[in-house]
Amino acid sequence: MSQKPTDLPEVALPAASLHAMRRALEAELGPAGAARALQNAGHAAGDALHAILAGNGDASSLPESEFWNRLNELFAQRGWGRLQFTAQHPGIGALESSDWAEADPSSASPHPCCHFTAGLLANILGRTARQDVGVLEVECRSRGDLRCLFYFGGADALQRVYAALQEGRSAEAALAELA
Repeated sequence: MSQKPTDLPEVALPAASLHAMRRALEAELGPAGAARALQNAGHAAGDALHAILAGNGDASSLPESEFWNRLNELFAQRGWGRLQFTAQHPGIGALESSDWAEADPSSASPHPCCHFTAGLLANILGRTARQDVGVLEVECRSRGDLRCLFYFGGADALQRVYAALQEGRSAEAALAELA
């Protein structure tokens, strides 16, 4: 008998386990290497979460509001936190959370740190859209921001947003500069 996506075994870990994993990887690989490893691991883990999200159907065929509600519930029911979708710019969407579990507000990091989540979301959103979707965290509670804010969309647009952030401009200013 084959397993249905919703019958997949699950484990629960304290959010502190994610924080410890990030710190261990940073110590071993450095911050950039840890970020890449966590994004890649998150992307790989997204396969199973997408299967749960889709159930026995096709997530890409869901009405938009139902998809965002299901995505929010998928993560909220598993203790990750709540995600709220907003359209930011043509081709760029945003997911925000004021209670995201991967964020570690006590870390006082100089950079956003929800790398595993960025990989998860890139996989889930890309599978649903049936095309590559990039994810860039532009605000993070680990950095002292009030929320975690993930932009998602095409790689070119996100690269331009990232470049603007590196130059010290705000995410909002970067979006306004997009054609």
